[in-house]
Amino acid sequence: MFVLGCLTGLRFSDFSTLQPEDLKRDILCKKQTKSDRWVIIPLREEAKLIFTKQFKDKFKCLTNPEFNRHIKTIGKLAGIDQLVRFSYKKGNKSIEVAKPKYEWITSHTARRSFCTNEFIYGTPVELIMKISGHKNTKDFYRYIRITPEEAANKIKALWQSRRDIKLIKTL
Repeated sequence: MFVLGCLTGLRFSDFSTLQPEDLKRDILCKKQTKSDRWVIIPLREEAKLIFTKQFKDKFKCLTNPEFNRHIKTIGKLAGIDQLVRFSYKKGNKSIEVAKPKYEWITSHTARRSFCTNEFIYGTPVELIMKISGHKNTKDFYRYIRITPEEAANKIKALWQSRRDIKLIKTL
């Protein structure tokens, strides 16, 4: 179910309540619980397989806290254990928290991963927002989690594509 969330950008409240009739010709049509708005999501083959398997195998419905506990265990078993530091301000104090990466994983990580991955691969922000259901770009950009290295690689790729286009135009 976590992978389905990563491939669709749905919140836990939405991917955990999917029904077979939500799929229409490889397109997922789901009314979002939080915003009461419809999202239309094309499904990749992998997502379609997970979607259909959950009904065939009758996956056990989990609560969000249960799901979050299990996904942390899966992350630990997968070796996602590098130390991650997070710092924030509380009043005039700087607080830093360091935990293994798997301890930071929640159901919402899937939604953020979808938005970040699509952004990194160059999907226009307006299209990602149509699928994720974000209403404004300010809220959307808070979802994007890219490292400075990923930002540098993205800019480098854009520069290369511009060079390629310039080269084609000169031919």
